[in-house]
Amino acid sequence: MQYAALWLLLFVALPSLYLYSKNSDINIFLLSIIPIIYYWALVKDSRHLIVFYPFIVIVPFILFYIHFYDTSITEQILSIVIESNWQETLGFLGANIYWYISVFIIWLLVVSLLFWFNHHRPILWEHRSRWWLVIGASSILMMTVTANYALSMSTKEIATYDESNDFLVENKNKFFQEFKHTYPLGLLVSLNDFFQEQAKISAAFDKNKNFSFQATQSHIKESKQLVVLVIGETSRRANWQLNNYSRATNPLLSKQQNLINFTDMIGVSEATRSSIPMILTRKPAKKVYEYDFPEKSVISAFKEAGFQTYWLSTQQKFGKYDTSTSVYAKEADKMIFLNKANYYHHGETDEVVLPVFKKILNNSNQKTFIVIHTLGSHFDYSHRYPPSFDVFKPSLNDLDKYSMQDRHYKQQLINSYDNSILYTDYVLNELIENMKMQTDTESFLLYSSDHGEDLFDNNCDKVGHGNETAYNVEIASFAWYSDKFVNNNSQKVQKLEKNKNSKVNQTSIFPTLVDAASINIPQYNNKRSVLSNLDPYPRLILGGKDYDDIEWRGICRETE
Repeated sequence: MQYAALWLLLFVALPSLYLYSKNSDINIFLLSIIPIIYYWALVKDSRHLIVFYPFIVIVPFILFYIHFYDTSITEQILSIVIESNWQETLGFLGANIYWYISVFIIWLLVVSLLFWFNHHRPILWEHRSRWWLVIGASSILMMTVTANYALSMSTKEIATYDESNDFLVENKNKFFQEFKHTYPLGLLVSLNDFFQEQAKISAAFDKNKNFSFQATQSHIKESKQLVVLVIGETSRRANWQLNNYSRATNPLLSKQQNLINFTDMIGVSEATRSSIPMILTRKPAKKVYEYDFPEKSVISAFKEAGFQTYWLSTQQKFGKYDTSTSVYAKEADKMIFLNKANYYHHGETDEVVLPVFKKILNNSNQKTFIVIHTLGSHFDYSHRYPPSFDVFKPSLNDLDKYSMQDRHYKQQLINSYDNSILYTDYVLNELIENMKMQTDTESFLLYSSDHGEDLFDNNCDKVGHGNETAYNVEIASFAWYSDKFVNNNSQKVQKLEKNKNSKVNQTSIFPTLVDAASINIPQYNNKRSVLSNLDPYPRLILGGKDYDDIEWRGICRETE
């Protein structure tokens, strides 16, 4: 067992080695192994290597994530994991879950035995020359890293933009950002950032409690008003018939009058927890991953203007701790969660919202604003629609066991995904049909997915979301308006028609909603509203990348 210590050091370096094989980033690799080498050089007894035990135990999880997403785990991923439920985890791992569990148990036993038999042995090569050689070599490597950063900063042009145009205004510390991708120290930094972000989320509701938009309506409406925001889930633009998809996934919406499809809408984030705040608030796109934005959401703007507000959700109710969604949902006058899913039940499909929606429409409110947060096409796709919508075959419903990550099931995954879009078409059409029955009401509906999805496109090995690919940010979105709305807002409708092919992202949603309701907010103009003379703006995504300037790499269409 004299070489056990070396095996343990190799194990803790495995994530760094695998990540380097994926992205060839020498700086991240060196920043990962230098602290490991330093620590090994300084200790004299193998028992001190116990500090690596928890990091080695979770190595299979880290390798799993790197394998599928080509990057390391950050605080954003930690947040998504914490907010996921067991049912989502089972759906993601699929039929391979027992194999994964078996591999982890074997790994845990091997690592534990190595630590046990090596818990009090002298480290190989005890002579003090080990210290000098290792420290000297590590110092040279560190100087190499420093030189690499200095060279990159001197040769790479750094752009600075005007904040008023929502451009990137400051350069992130490249060293710190890359250090967060190292292992194991980078994971500790990400954990610290995760707890800080969670603290910000928990404090956000109380912190913003006294915030006011000072919103009023620019003029009194004689007719009833109804504004509806539908937040879709995992609905990518490419698989919508409205966007020239080869399959008839929107047979009902494609026949709707007064429907304007946005052919070039872009999501700001690749994950729900960061995209929903972008949909609901005035947060600048460059701050998509920050959770201390000091404003309430569009829900409060409507409340201030005299609207009765509702939050209807077919997703599971948030738990003990606040999330980046719940802090805004709690602003509504009424929150209604309609999904009774648990570990043993697939849960409700989105049409469960329809009876409640009808009831709200039939009340006596003069002005109503409703946010509907749907399950849409979140994996497991086959759980998102009833059997009558299992049209595209073979689907996941034809399989007893399958895994989302297995390319062997690509056709079944795509077919079930398209079936979920077909069902979304039905639910959205039913919402519109119910709104059309309110003939005396000035009605406006805006639909936007939170993010898109990868589906093994172009022989790419990526599936699901959380990837920095074009398919993760190219989302489905449209607006619908009633005849009463066009009668009272003819100029806005003309501009809406004009802007249907405009380049927009989710930062246009807040101004469009308040514009539709003729809500005025002091010192705020609706220049990004698709109901106005839309001013072109940079479509920042993923924390500051300009979508229209990105050179998408390879068959997966990844960002640089």
